Amino acid sequence: MGKFFEFTGCIHAHSIYSDGSGTYSEIIQSAQEADLDYLMISDHMTLKGRKKGYNGWHDDLFLSIGYEIQDPEDQNHYLAFGLEEELPSDLKAEEYIKAVEEKQALGIAAHPFEERDPDQSLNGYPPINWNTLEYSEIEVIEIWNMMSHWLEETTIKNSFWNLLHPRSFSTHPKQKALRWWDEVNQNKKVTAVGSVDAHATEYKFLGLLKKSIFDYKILFKSIRTHLLLDQKPTEQLTNNDIENILFANIKEGRNFISNYRRGDAQGFRYWAEAKNNKIQMGDSYVAQEVILYATIPKKAKVKVIRNGNVYKEIRTKEVQIKVPAGIYRLEIEVDDRGWIYTNHIKIRSPKK
Repeated sequence: MGKFFEFTGCIHAHSIYSDGSGTYSEIIQSAQEADLDYLMISDHMTLKGRKKGYNGWHDDLFLSIGYEIQDPEDQNHYLAFGLEEELPSDLKAEEYIKAVEEKQALGIAAHPFEERDPDQSLNGYPPINWNTLEYSEIEVIEIWNMMSHWLEETTIKNSFWNLLHPRSFSTHPKQKALRWWDEVNQNKKVTAVGSVDAHATEYKFLGLLKKSIFDYKILFKSIRTHLLLDQKPTEQLTNNDIENILFANIKEGRNFISNYRRGDAQGFRYWAEAKNNKIQMGDSYVAQEVILYATIPKKAKVKVIRNGNVYKEIRTKEVQIKVPAGIYRLEIEVDDRGWIYTNHIKIRSPKK
């Protein structure tokens, strides 16, 4: 397959400019200590960090600053990157989704399937989800949001354990989200990213112990999105040029999601081949059949998903399998916990 530069980072974090507890300097330091290549910060309803000049390189870390838009009912949260000014604060979801697209910025539907058990979940953290995702302008969704996942899995009974072991609980993305994603890709292209939704929020346990729910460095070692770029971003490029490269990659779907808690996924690759043509994640190709390939950093359980269903399951480090036309992605597990999730490769049958 072609060589790519792997640019690994975290998406969706908050600072003291909204409801996070960290300053930009503290968050940047945490990202650097976690060896991230990039970080995308999205404070609620403000671009203050961007306007203060934090956007760009910080030694080897590239920082992109957007913001998280919400409607007047505090639902339908939408990450917007590539804007220089905030949109009017009273817009409805359909209005800000359309406005982001018209400005050729990057929009990501945040935690779209978030749920809570009203009898078991922690008080004070209601679900924030989407009324509908049936908007033609939605191109990217969060398929795995670590903070949302923690809140869904944490109950009054297990909160102490989950508070002290914040990454150990993580299992898989929501099946509801994966099903929707597979179904919608039958008719239109929607790509996915993983996110951390980092706040480093302090939670008071039993009214006594005050502890951050995931400090930034811990979250930056959880859900990561690996961008496979044609070129290495350097300081010779402008910040806007680099952002355009990153945003285009995310929209194209030439990237994969990993849970660093299950292992470092750098070096993983997934592609298809047909008649000497290489088909990458996010691509669509016309053929009766292709060969799917994957190289995995360590032996793991690999699920080949075709049109939303498990087509084949194997334990391996190398995948090479001939498959008929269909829409394919991979799910890779370690110890029955989710590790790597790819974007789709679409193989369409030739028209007769």
